[in-house]
Amino acid sequence: MIYFDNAATTRTKPNEVIEAFNYYVTEIGTSPGRGSYSLGIQASRMLYQSRKTVAKFFGISNPENVVFTKNSTEGINFFFIGYLKNGDHVIISPYEHNAVLRPLHKLKEQGIIDYTVLPEEAIYDAEHHLEKYIRSNTSLIAITLASNLTGQIVFNTEISKIANKHNIKMFVDASQGAGKKLLNMQRDGIDVLAFTGHKDLMALPGVGGICSQDALNITPLIQGGTGIHGDEYTNPQAYPDSYEAGTLNMPAIWSLKVAIEIIEKNIEYASQYESALLNRLIEGLQRDKNIILYNTDKLRVPTICFNIQGVPSSEVVSYLDKHGVCVRGGIHCAILAHKQIGTVETGAVRVSLNAYNTLEEVEKFIQIIGDIKNALGIL
Repeated sequence: MIYFDNAATTRTKPNEVIEAFNYYVTEIGTSPGRGSYSLGIQASRMLYQSRKTVAKFFGISNPENVVFTKNSTEGINFFFIGYLKNGDHVIISPYEHNAVLRPLHKLKEQGIIDYTVLPEEAIYDAEHHLEKYIRSNTSLIAITLASNLTGQIVFNTEISKIANKHNIKMFVDASQGAGKKLLNMQRDGIDVLAFTGHKDLMALPGVGGICSQDALNITPLIQGGTGIHGDEYTNPQAYPDSYEAGTLNMPAIWSLKVAIEIIEKNIEYASQYESALLNRLIEGLQRDKNIILYNTDKLRVPTICFNIQGVPSSEVVSYLDKHGVCVRGGIHCAILAHKQIGTVETGAVRVSLNAYNTLEEVEKFIQIIGDIKNALGIL
C-alpha cells in the first residue's frame, strides 16, 4: 500500500515515538497533578519536560505558555472564543482550514465579530496591500502556516510586521507545516500559535495545543478538575492549569515530546528528501496535458493537489484506492481554498508526502495516474 495522505495524519511514526507512548502507558500509567505519590510526581515532571520541548521548538521562553488540548481545532476554538470580544474584526487568509473559518463564522452569525478574507495579493505582497483591510477595530490577524489543500506556505513575516505595527495580535495555525518549516514565534512576530501532534509533528493522535508569547488572560473554554485548588467552584486563576481542565492525554503528549526531538535532529535532511520526492511528482504530473496542478509555483510543504480534466476527483480517488494508493479527494475541510483555486464544484485530489515515502512510490503513483487515463479512454 502507498500512503499519500500525510496532511490528514502521518500513518508511519518513528519507532521511538511508539516506544515513548508504550513506555508511558506501561510504566507510568497515571495522570500528572492528581497525586503526591512518586508516579504522580514523575508524571508531572514528564508533563513539564514536554512543555519545555514544545516551547523551545516554537521559540517561546516560558514553557508554561504552552497549553495542551486534544487537537488544534480545540485550541483554536479555545483561543478565539476566549480572546475575541463584541465588535472585534478579524482578518484571515483565503487558505484557512475550517478549524479557523467555522468558529469565526459562528461568532459572526451570533453578531459578536466580523471578519475579512484577504485576497491573495494581500498575503504575498502584504507590504503594499494588507493595510487597506485593517480597521480601527481589527484585533486579530489569523493566517495558516501552510494550506492543507495546495501545500503552499501562506504565513510570512511581512504580515506579522504589519500586525505588530498596528498592535494587532498575530495568530498562526501551524497544523500544516509545523514539522516541515521551523518557526520561532519571537523572531517571526507570532503572538499565538496553534499546533496538532498527529500530522507533520509525527506524534500519536490526541494532542495539540496553543503556544503564546505571553500568558493568555482569557476565559477557559472548559470548566472542571484541574488538579489544584480543588476547593474552588470555578477553574483557578493558574496558568496553564486553568485551561487544561480534565485528564490530559499524557501518553500522546509524551510521544509528542519525543517526536519533536527527532524532528529537530533530522529536519534538514528530511526537508531535502521530501523536496526531491515532491519535485519528481510535480515533474511527472506536469507532463500530462490533461492534468491540472494548482499553485505549484509557490514555496510549499510536500503537498499538492490536482484534477484530471473530465474526471471527478472522487472517481480518481476510488481508482487509486483499488490500486493500493491512499489519497484524499473532495473539499478537504477547506472551502475557502477551493474557492480561491476554483474547484468548489469539482473538488480536487490531494497528494501529501513525508520522509517515510519513497521515490519508488512516487514513480508507481505517476504510472497509475497514466493508467487511469487509459482505463477511462482519455488521450
